[in-house]
Amino acid sequence: MITYLPEIYPDELVYSWFCRYAIHSGYTSHKRVLQELYCKKSDTPIKEFIGNLNPEARECIDKMYPLRDLVLNHTMYPQYARFIPLEQKKDALYKLCYQNCDVHHLFAVLPRCEKEQYLKYCPVCASEDRQKYGETYWHRKHQIRNMGICPKHKCKLQDSSVSAKSMNIYNFSVAEIAISDSEEYIPVDNPLQIRFAKYTEQVFDAPVDFEKDVPLSTILYYAMKNTKYMKSTGKCRYMTKFVSDMTRFYEQIELNEIASIGRIQRTLLSGERYDFSLTCQIGFFLNMTSEDLTAPKLSEEQIRTEKESHYIKEKTTPDWEEYDNKMSLAIEAVAADIYSGAADSMGKPEKVTEKFICRILAIKQHQLENMPKCRAVLERYSESYPESWARKLVWAYEWLENNEENIFYWKHLRKLTGIKKERFDEIIPYLKKYADEDEVKLIVATVKGI
Repeated sequence: MITYLPEIYPDELVYSWFCRYAIHSGYTSHKRVLQELYCKKSDTPIKEFIGNLNPEARECIDKMYPLRDLVLNHTMYPQYARFIPLEQKKDALYKLCYQNCDVHHLFAVLPRCEKEQYLKYCPVCASEDRQKYGETYWHRKHQIRNMGICPKHKCKLQDSSVSAKSMNIYNFSVAEIAISDSEEYIPVDNPLQIRFAKYTEQVFDAPVDFEKDVPLSTILYYAMKNTKYMKSTGKCRYMTKFVSDMTRFYEQIELNEIASIGRIQRTLLSGERYDFSLTCQIGFFLNMTSEDLTAPKLSEEQIRTEKESHYIKEKTTPDWEEYDNKMSLAIEAVAADIYSGAADSMGKPEKVTEKFICRILAIKQHQLENMPKCRAVLERYSESYPESWARKLVWAYEWLENNEENIFYWKHLRKLTGIKKERFDEIIPYLKKYADEDEVKLIVATVKGI
């Protein structure tokens, strides 16, 4: 039973709060903290959200700090939910508060680029935190995708040694220990870079609208209207010119990732993408205010007009070769992450399926008929279920070896993988492909209880 929780600081990640709880409570074992907070051992402390709290912890925390406020003010919910449809936004908020739900089922959580692999921090913020609170903590705003500088102090954010992914279940990495007090302050003197960081911060901080449901495509349509990137009729947009100008514009800013033409098109033309950083890039480039993005004053008539205009895309034939080339790269990246386990918070590998890939990348399955390169990528990752179970079983055995202090049994493997014991004979032939002979013998012995 939780009897004490430290004060949660402004803009602090819940993960950071739990890290400080672990230290302040004097626990020497991460397992004890997990037992107090989460339902079972396999529940990972999710760095961007709260995680699957057990009923006692949920009730206790809800009394001290309402879960709804905790999700809105101390998780990355505003980044992922800001521009999604209203009902999906409400559903995601409820599930993050009261249900155990994979966030990949709630939002489009894209794989991290090379420069977004670790929790970030501002050395000046860390120094100020220590002066004011006696310790520093992980700030939410520093973890926003493509946030390269601290908007407050106009200096570069530094990478910590703590992974931004939730790969280790027994790892509460408190910022006070992870962040040195002698880190170098690197000022930024690019006015455009500073303005973009402040703009991103303003969009992130704006209240989430749970009343109006204005599609993102409509908001951006009216931002483009009366610019050189749209015909006066509103029926045609000059996307090549727009993307070219926008790319040159952002080459002046040291962004971690500049949006591709494919992602921009799917956001502007179809409204199928709700990526926060991409939307901020488009909005800032079009001179939209943060209020224009987060609290648009558009009528139902304007929404209908926009819908009629952008559905003209269905009457045209897309450039399948160009689309195939671009999407094959995206499919390769996502499939590799799913196959290797990089897409999972615990590192668990999964079977790559056409349906799952299409849902993540918002591709209609029938479109693959016109995309041979994409089909070739999916074919390379094709495997039978027994083989995918074998990979998952080897991963689970190695994971338990590294994380379980006591002897583990079949039930532990089953909990991690969901594999049924009666299917094990189908799996055995594939084990040697992913484990050496000694490890295969140990896995077989564990499964059969020898």
